[in-house]
Amino acid sequence: MKMENKKVLPGKIAKYSLMAGAALSLLNSCGKDEDEDPITDNPNVEVTDLTPDISLLITDNGFLDQGIDINGDGIIDVNLYISNNNYGLNYNINSSGLFGYGGAEILGQDDFFDWYGVDTFKVVSPLSAGSTIGAAQSTWTNDYPLLGETGDYYGTVKSIGQFLGQDKYVGVRFQAAGNTHYAWIQVSLSEDGSNVVVKKHAYHTTPNTAIKAGEE
Repeated sequence: MKMENKKVLPGKIAKYSLMAGAALSLLNSCGKDEDEDPITDNPNVEVTDLTPDISLLITDNGFLDQGIDINGDGIIDVNLYISNNNYGLNYNINSSGLFGYGGAEILGQDDFFDWYGVDTFKVVSPLSAGSTIGAAQSTWTNDYPLLGETGDYYGTVKSIGQFLGQDKYVGVRFQAAGNTHYAWIQVSLSEDGSNVVVKKHAYHTTPNTAIKAGEE
């Protein structure tokens, strides 16, 4: 059963066939593959449209976090965090990321960066709408992958992570009743890394079944 918080506009069903025909014509004229459209009205995908959005705005030397219950069972699956370290003397860094609970993992990747010397960082992979999230993806991590980290590091502005200034999707796999489910979370991060926002999340109710980023 598909559940979501968003409102349905009056007359939407009555207008659907006319709108669908026009949309299909436009789709074909643009040469877009229909499989690339993540909005498929999939009855096996449960969506939560957050109202209001989760918005964490950090201040000097602060730390904020927010748990996300993807499937609404009362158990936190993913924790979102953001922090600031401001020591003065040209050191003021904003950092944000995710980590999973109960076996949940984030779709991420390695990033190499010269911050305190060349090192390897785990970062969250930014996904565009329509990207597949499933067993075919192999780089899953719960090693506190970064959404973004940036700031003044002794007079030099440095940054790492691929969500800075972006509004993208995060791939997640989590455990529920002994089964693996695939999910997405829509996340926006400001360019300076001081404000992280979660707008929606969704998961496929069928275990071990891939979902597309943005699929509803």
